[in-house]
Amino acid sequence: MDETMLAAFQKALETIQTDVISMITTALPIALAILGIFIAIRLGIKFFRSVAK
Repeated sequence: MDETMLAAFQKALETIQTDVISMITTALPIALAILGIFIAIRLGIKFFRSVAK
């Protein structure tokens, strides 16, 4: 392959990597908060069911 094609392909992959990492770092805190809420609700229901027995 031509050097310019390799350079362009490498630049494109680096750009994709940067964009994906940016999206992940944006979405991860939100996803963790939602997951934490669901886990807290599940554990709370389990706790209250055990206390109610």
